[in-house]
Amino acid sequence: MDRNRARINPLIRTIGMTRRAIATCHFSTAVVLASMIGGLALTGCGESAEAKAKKQVCSARNDIAKQVNTLQGLVLSSSSAATAKASFEAIGKDVTQIKAAQSKLEPARKQQVEAATRAFVTQVNSIASSLSSNVTPSTALTQFKSALSQLGASYRQTLGPISCE
Repeated sequence: MDRNRARINPLIRTIGMTRRAIATCHFSTAVVLASMIGGLALTGCGESAEAKAKKQVCSARNDIAKQVNTLQGLVLSSSSAATAKASFEAIGKDVTQIKAAQSKLEPARKQQVEAATRAFVTQVNSIASSLSSNVTPSTALTQFKSALSQLGASYRQTLGPISCE
């Protein structure tokens, strides 16, 4: 019996080693796969918060340009008031979106965007207040066209220079 046990013992040791080797191999494979999946997941998440904020600012800036162009192209019609209102509301939302993204930008860009946004909002408020004071029906259209021209100039001076490349 001892002789049989002696023959079986190396086999048991080999099997034990094989089980450990297999277990180690499975564990190593699992670790490698988990690392790869984690790496892919992080890559899939993609952009940094700063890159997302830049995209958000650029998207809002581009929409403001679109809304300003829409306003400047308005002709007097029954739908003009609704179109103008929708464009002004969109500009307001875009400014809010820019302000929300500013804190995530790198410092130099943050400073540029904050200054441009502040200047744009100040100029828009000035334009709006000039429209609401002393407007008569005969001068309303002229004042409105002038205000829209000022709005376009304000955009070009403030938000227009922000690089979105």
